[in-house]
Amino acid sequence: MTPETAHLVPGPAGSRWVLSWLPGRDLTREQAIDGMALDEILSDLASTEEEFVLELAALRAESLGMRLEEAVVRLAARIIERDRRQRRTDGADRPPGDSPEGRYCIRRANPPVPHCHSRAH
Repeated sequence: MTPETAHLVPGPAGSRWVLSWLPGRDLTREQAIDGMALDEILSDLASTEEEFVLELAALRAESLGMRLEEAVVRLAARIIERDRRQRRTDGADRPPGDSPEGRYCIRRANPPVPHCHSRAH
């Protein structure tokens, strides 16, 4: 449901968890679970229980020591960063019809993954 990940990092003082969307923060296992659950909650726009979902998301954010608004901003920044990186790698900044090797790509919105086809000559 989300491109974000959690990683267990072993160390001499014990293991710690790091989330891809919260780099540089050492987390407990429970916090890592809350962080990934929060990302999934915010990624699921089909929820019909909006008030309950927002309360649950706020509790998950709180366990990470942040407000829900901060988590939303951080996750949105990751989406923008991935989108920009993808545009650079798939050539979306080129003018129309100027694709490499006679291919054109269609970007899918969720997640932004290019789907490429060969041009017929």
